[in-house]
Amino acid sequence: MVTIKDVAKHAKVSITTVSRVLNKTEHSVSPETKERVLNSIRELGFYPNAMARGLHLNRTKTIGLIIQDISNPYYPSIVRGVEDSAQELGYTVILANAYRSRDRTTKYLNVFREKRVDGIIFTGGGVVKDAVEENFFEHTHIATVVIGKSCNVKIPTVQVNNVQAAWEACEHLLKLGHKRIVTITGPEESTTAIDRLEGYNQALIHHGITPKDEWVIQGNFEFESGYKAIERLSEVGGEKITAIFAQNDMMAIGAMKALEEKGLKVPEDIAVIGFDNIPLSSFVTPTLSTVTVPIYELGRTSMKILSDILAGHEVSRITTLPTKLTLRGSD
Repeated sequence: MVTIKDVAKHAKVSITTVSRVLNKTEHSVSPETKERVLNSIRELGFYPNAMARGLHLNRTKTIGLIIQDISNPYYPSIVRGVEDSAQELGYTVILANAYRSRDRTTKYLNVFREKRVDGIIFTGGGVVKDAVEENFFEHTHIATVVIGKSCNVKIPTVQVNNVQAAWEACEHLLKLGHKRIVTITGPEESTTAIDRLEGYNQALIHHGITPKDEWVIQGNFEFESGYKAIERLSEVGGEKITAIFAQNDMMAIGAMKALEEKGLKVPEDIAVIGFDNIPLSSFVTPTLSTVTVPIYELGRTSMKILSDILAGHEVSRITTLPTKLTLRGSD
């Protein structure tokens, strides 16, 4: 393996000079010398040891990104936003898929610590909760940003107002005349699901409707749970349900598939609204009305904030991005 010493010998300069060229330090190197060093690097096929250089500079220019579930179409847009911004800022991203597992979260946090990442971006309050319970933040001083709510008030977050957005989606259904609206929720421990349920409840109460326990069907943000929710809906009995507010698009699409198999038409027999506006929502039949979340921008913004923290700049504790109700054919 070619070393920095070999480059220095080939270019007839000191190791310090080669280091200055590689690290683009403030120390001046003449254009002729710099060109000679760069030619030697090319001719010898030298590749700097990023880890060694990172340790020397106390920076590795890498960040860790923990997402909940890579199979969920919501997360690739976040990853793309983080990576695009990271590339522009000169960082490399190490991606970790926790799959809502505390053990996996702990494992990845240890890997990030061992690899001396400069910072970490968490997606979802549940992942942060796992880190807090493992005392991760007490043992390290790694710069951190959370996409979503955080149970650690000291960590900067990038989020949307899930309560308000859910309220607006249900308000729309209520104004259409729906009075018996079911919601399919996310995991019980999810802060996102908790807030979206709160928005649903507030909208119904605002219109003089008392939410019923049987109108709340537990899901897990996956297609199958939305599909299975329709089976549970048929078991509720009593009053006819006329609308469904699914707390993400995947569950909404799963529910629409089950309704179709039961011979029910959307929206003629039952209206459906989702949340997130994943790409698939505009390709199903009927096209899905949903709350549009700026998913890509959540990723880009979180990386920019993390970069500002690493540069020593002051950042806002909470950054809230706007959502909007996108109406299509399912309501």
